[in-house]
Amino acid sequence: MASISFSALDWSVVGVYFALLAGIAVWVALQREKDTTDYFLASRNATWFLIGASIFASNIGAEHLVGLAGSGANSGMAFAHWELHSYLCIVLGWIFAPFYLRSKIFTTPEFLEKRYTPGTRTALSLIFLISYILTKASVTIYAGAITIQTILGYQHVNLLGFQMDFFWFSAFALVVITGIYTVVGGMKAVLWTEGMQAPLLLIGSAVILVVGLDKIGGLDALRAANGDNIHMWRPLMQGTESESWLPTSWDFLFDTNQTPWLGVLLASPIIGLWYWCTDQYIVQRVLTAKNLSHARRGAIFAGYLKLAPVFIFLIPGMIAVALAQQGAPGFADWNYQENSNEAFPRLASALLPEGLRGLVLAGMLAALMSSLASLFNSTATLFTVDFYKRLRPQTTEKQLVGIGRMATVAMVVLGIGWIPVMQELGGNDQLYGYLQAVQSLLAPSIAAVFMLGILSERASPRSGFIGIIAGFMLGMSRLGMVAAHEMGGVDFGMLQWFVDLNWLYFSFLLFAFSCALIYAVSMFTQPASKEALAGLTMQSITPEQKAEDKANFSQWDVIHSVIILGIIAAIYAYFW
Repeated sequence: MASISFSALDWSVVGVYFALLAGIAVWVALQREKDTTDYFLASRNATWFLIGASIFASNIGAEHLVGLAGSGANSGMAFAHWELHSYLCIVLGWIFAPFYLRSKIFTTPEFLEKRYTPGTRTALSLIFLISYILTKASVTIYAGAITIQTILGYQHVNLLGFQMDFFWFSAFALVVITGIYTVVGGMKAVLWTEGMQAPLLLIGSAVILVVGLDKIGGLDALRAANGDNIHMWRPLMQGTESESWLPTSWDFLFDTNQTPWLGVLLASPIIGLWYWCTDQYIVQRVLTAKNLSHARRGAIFAGYLKLAPVFIFLIPGMIAVALAQQGAPGFADWNYQENSNEAFPRLASALLPEGLRGLVLAGMLAALMSSLASLFNSTATLFTVDFYKRLRPQTTEKQLVGIGRMATVAMVVLGIGWIPVMQELGGNDQLYGYLQAVQSLLAPSIAAVFMLGILSERASPRSGFIGIIAGFMLGMSRLGMVAAHEMGGVDFGMLQWFVDLNWLYFSFLLFAFSCALIYAVSMFTQPASKEALAGLTMQSITPEQKAEDKANFSQWDVIHSVIILGIIAAIYAYFW
């Protein structure tokens, strides 16, 4: 992969960034945490800017910095659907946040305990912890280290006279630096550092977009160079069983194309609903809000920021294609179809002057570190609040903060320890395929339990536990069967369809099954009492709570939400 050439000025910019990061960490460390609310939820005193910036920074990782620009070069706007989930940030702010803040929860599984049963909370917490350790932690560390290594172009580093693989040096540096300020400062450190990192990332990447469009001759040149890839739907339809808008048989369910258009349309909102509205990794930022008004506005601000990746990552990848076709310096020798992931470093090297390249590197490091910091803190929160505190309720608040710090350290160690196993899977593409596959199987039942729990008063306490367990077991069965078929050549005979079903269609059908199961179980089990459901469902909101909700938003919140939806519609219309 191409590397970026950095000057002394570039490294000085990076040095200034780390000095600011260290200053924030020291400032937060001097403010002693009194209890778990201080450490895990930043005293529930965060403002909308920090919340929105933190949500965005937590979402941006190595797959955006390099992988999404590569996707833009390889398939154009096809993956924009996943980056236009801004509307789900609106759903988080307007629908889910009021229930979460009203319940005064620390974790999203805790909300399921209030709405369903303690067993439902335990099940979801366990699912989150296992998935974070086996997927997000190891993949984030691995992909982050690979990204740093390839963009800087180093293979080894001389450390105290010893030659060390630069991959492992990068991995340990990422984890140690991020781990220190997360362990010491807790959620407050995460919020403040991410508040600084989000603008840095946006500015550095936006420069590439503006300079790149100017170099190639504007949007018309972009459309001419990328052909059908400029469209959001057409690349997902080509060469698939569902190439026509209306499938003529059930064969489309077994579409061999990895991302058929209909599958994206059906499954993307489900996976997005789980990630943006129920995953502790994202929702914890909303739980830090000083009130509902800041929580909602933070989610709306995140909705604006979430529109950015289409413009600062996907379109620059398409700009790189145009530059290659024009034979521009730094691009003439590039085969963008075979080496699409070189788009980002080539753009940074060819288009940016000294100093700005350092800003881009600082933005890249900021994105990698913010993803890790969010993961470390969310995992520590889940373990401490949902397991340790429930097993040992007599533990003091000060002791729980200490347990939270130890849980963060343990998460760091487990994440690094799993990397050698992940390396056996191969390169980044396989790793992200693995991550995507697991998340598409985890999301449906979790999304169904939360959605029906809030929308329907009839969903019984037992239905939530059965729905989430059954959906999880079906999803993991599918994962195991796919692994056995692809790695061991196992044929499952009459059940082979369970393996061959396209992953997006399977995700949608699993969601439909989970909803139907929750409904069916609710028909034959005792519903929760009116008192138990007070304020936890749409139907059980009291007049006082409705008045409080209404008092916490203004017409500008509505206007900004409509603007975001309008921008999404405009992007779909232009790139249809």
